[in-house]
Order: sequence, then structure tokens, then C-alpha cells
Amino acid sequence: MKITCNSDALNKAIQIVQKAIVSKPSTPIFSGIHILTLEDKIELQAMDLNMAISCTTDAQILEPGEIVVSAKYLSELIRKFSGEEITIEKNIATKNITITSSASEFKLLLMSEEDFPKFPLFDGDKSIEISDDKIKDLIRKTIYACSTDESRPLFTGILFDVNSDNITCVGTNTHRLAIKSIAQENAEPISLIIPAKVLAEIARNLNSDVPQTVKISLLKNQIMVVIENVIIVSRLIEGKFPDYRRVIPAKFAVTAKVKVKELAGAVERVSLFSSDGEYSIIKFNINGNVMTLTSSNPASGTGREIVNCESEGDNLNVAFNSQYVMDILKNMESEEVIFSLNTSLSPVCVKALGDDSYTYIVTPVRVVF
Repeated sequence: MKITCNSDALNKAIQIVQKAIVSKPSTPIFSGIHILTLEDKIELQAMDLNMAISCTTDAQILEPGEIVVSAKYLSELIRKFSGEEITIEKNIATKNITITSSASEFKLLLMSEEDFPKFPLFDGDKSIEISDDKIKDLIRKTIYACSTDESRPLFTGILFDVNSDNITCVGTNTHRLAIKSIAQENAEPISLIIPAKVLAEIARNLNSDVPQTVKISLLKNQIMVVIENVIIVSRLIEGKFPDYRRVIPAKFAVTAKVKVKELAGAVERVSLFSSDGEYSIIKFNINGNVMTLTSSNPASGTGREIVNCESEGDNLNVAFNSQYVMDILKNMESEEVIFSLNTSLSPVCVKALGDDSYTYIVTPVRVVF
């Protein structure tokens, strides 16, 4: 194999596919990147047991062939070039590749191509095509609510629920729940749980200035996602996702309308004086047209801030993990949100004013007021 390509284009492709490589690969071959020549392009592949990513990029093919090289060393080397043309040549006798530019030459050891598994392409039983702006919005507004606890894999993914009229995505870690729906005509009904890591890679590759269509195919417990020159194949999370609709209260005793920017600023400031660690707790008091936020930490001091609001119902005290509140406020696109509550310990619903397509449910923290 012998090719010539632009180092920046090659580096971009490497950065995309190496996201499939885990820190401790299940076998040594999965620490490598597989590079194959096509007609006027090269295809880069990387994988482990749960995810595989391929990406094609332009290249001049001087001699066709294939190689597998260490992702770590190839990535470190190629990203240090500055957009120049480089030549990569396979040396069978010495079992390495030579990478040359106008002023440099490097040699990297080869790994065995025979040991690298075939990339798992397939024809799906079901498929759906969705515009890049829609799927990006679905992912952004739900992925933050997923759990990162691998001991509970069911909650480390997002439920992707498709019917003939809309697509609903749901993320939860059991302490909070984010639900986002969009209209989608003539879609084939599908219900699956996609790992958050895979959805993060999909979102990361939706950065083109030109509108893109994302195709998702399903075959048994696998999905294949095609985004222009990038293909992502992954195992799905198996299991029955909880009935998220049951978590949403049918009615509320207290509602409070508040401006997003004002509340976000207050939460950020007051949280500086909340408890350290995973649970940064802020107390809220809703009383008439005033929402009072307070926090305290024996090691730093206390914080208190008043935010104007419009509330209906009785005076209510409630406490939240401040990060859970900030996460939803950062993902709201409206100027105002509605907090709907019943008691100090029952689930709280947060929605954008006049928008029923996005619902956030958060469980309050039990504290002494």
C-alpha cells in the first residue's frame, strides 16, 4: 500500500474513528486503526466489542492495500503535521509503514490485518431517516439526564421511541427525566435504547454547514448510523425501559413562572455556597411573586438570592441538586419556564412556556428547612 493525502484531512478522520477505541481494549488488535484503500479514497476503521466507527477521506492511491497501526502513535504523529501532504507506504519486509513529508520521515510498526475483524455492515430490518437538526436537538435535550453508572446499563442510554407521527427521546438516571418529542411523518414504528456514548458520537459528527440526513438502521440488537462519510455501528442496550409517562404527575398544586436567564444566574451564584461533592443542594422558597434561593456550607459561608416569579398556589419549600436545575435551564430555548409542583418531596415538572414538546422531571432532595 502506498498513498498520499492531506495530513489535516487524515487527522480529522483519525479523531472520528478512534472514539470507538476504549482505554483498555478487550484484545490488543482493537487498539489499532485499520486503513484500507478505495478508488480515490481511504477508509479508516476502529472498533471494540460494543461500537465500531468508519470514516472515508480523500487520498491519492499509488498502490492499493491495507494496514493496521497503533491508534495512539498514529494519532499523536499525524496531528503534529500542519496541513501538509504526506505519503504513507507499507513495508512488508520490515513490517512497518513509512510516513514522509517534504522534510521528515517516520516509521511505525504494523499490526496484523488478519486479526482485525471485518467491519460489521448490515442491511437493517427497519430504518429511519431524520434531518441533522432534529436528531441533534433530540440528543442535546435528553443526553445530560442519562446515568453514567455502568452497573445500571439500562439508564446509560436514551430511549428512542418512534411512531408514525413523532419521535420521542427519553433520558433518565432515576433522579431526573428528560423527554423531548419532534414531529416525524410516515416513520416506521421503532423502540430501542441507544447508548449515550453512541449518541454523543452522532452529535459530534453533525457539524456540517450543509444540511445532512442521518439514516439509522436496526437489525436485532444492533444499529447502524450513516452520516455522510461516517458509519457508526453499535450494540443496543437490552432490557425494558421504565414507563416514563407514569412519572409525570397528572395535576399540580403550585406553579411558578420565572425567567430562564435570571434563574440560571441566581442558581450559579448561590450554588457556590452549597455543599461540596456530587450533591450541591440549593433550597427554593416559592411565595407569591418571589422565589428565594438559599444555600449554606460550613466551610465557605451562605448564599441567598431573590428572583421575581409569577406563582399560583400555596407557599412551598423545596430543595434541588443545583446541577440538575442548571442542566435544564441551559437547554431551554424559551425566555421563561414553568415549574409545576405538589409537595416538597414529589416530582417537579419543568417546561418551557408554551411548549409541550419538552418535559423535564426532577426529584427534590429531602432536607430540613
